[in-house]
Amino acid sequence: MDRIPEFRSRMRRTKLRTAIFFRKNGLYIAALACLAVIGLTAAILFVGRNNKPSPVAHSDDETLSEASKSTPSPSPTQTPVPRASIEPSVSPTRPVLTAPPATRDPSATAVPDFTPLPEPTADSTLSKLEPPVDGRVIRVFAMNSLIYSETLKQWMTHPGVDISAKKGDPVYAVLAGVVENVYTDDMLGVTVVLKHENGLTSIYSSLKEAPPVEIGASVASRQIVGYIGDTAISECAEVSHLHFELYYGGAAIDPESLTIFDKD
Repeated sequence: MDRIPEFRSRMRRTKLRTAIFFRKNGLYIAALACLAVIGLTAAILFVGRNNKPSPVAHSDDETLSEASKSTPSPSPTQTPVPRASIEPSVSPTRPVLTAPPATRDPSATAVPDFTPLPEPTADSTLSKLEPPVDGRVIRVFAMNSLIYSETLKQWMTHPGVDISAKKGDPVYAVLAGVVENVYTDDMLGVTVVLKHENGLTSIYSSLKEAPPVEIGASVASRQIVGYIGDTAISECAEVSHLHFELYYGGAAIDPESLTIFDKD
C-alpha cells in the first residue's frame, strides 16, 4: 500500500514533463508532420506521372501516313488549333513550410512589442499585510512589462509574485476571508482563492494537492490554506516557490505594494 502514493507521484511528474515537452516542441512536431504530408503527396504525383504510357516512336513517313488516314482536313472556315496550346507549359509549384526560429536565450532575443495597460492601485487606507510564506521574492509582478519565462522559453506578463519556499512549507492567509474557490489551474497548478471584505482577493498557487480548506469556508488571518508543492507546469523550471496574486476591484495589483516581504 505504501507504494501507491509514490506511484501516483511518479505518474503526475511524468504527465507534467510530457506536457512541458509538447508545449516546447509542438511547433516543430507540427512542421515535421506537414513536411511529411507534402513529401508523400509529391511522391504519389511523381509515381503517377511516370506510370503514364510513353508515346510510340514513328518515322516521319509513318506519322504523316497515319495522320492522313485518321485526321480529316480542316474546312476553309475552321482554324486548326496548334497542339502546343493544349498541353500546359508550366508545372505546378509546391509550398515550402519553414518553421519560425525558437526562442531560447533572452539575451539574444528582442522583447516583443507590448502595450502596457493602466496600472490599478489599491486603496491607500489598506494596511500592510504579512506575507503568505517566509521567503524572498524571486520573480516580480509584471503586468505593464514583459519578463522571460525559463520554463516556457518566451516573453510574457506575470500577474503576481513568486516567493521562494521549501516544499511542504505552510501557506498562510494574508487576511481573514472566505474561500471563494479551490481548483487545479492548467498552468499554475493547485490554487486557493480567498475573498476579503476590504475589496481584496488573494490567490495562492502551485500548492500541494488536497489543500486543507473547502469552498465557502471562513478562514482567519494567518490560518493555513495550503502547503508548498510543485504543481505549476508554467513555472516548474524555477526553484520551489509560492505563486501569489492580489486583486483589487477585479484588477491585478502588485503584491509588493501591500505586503511586507523579506528583502534579504
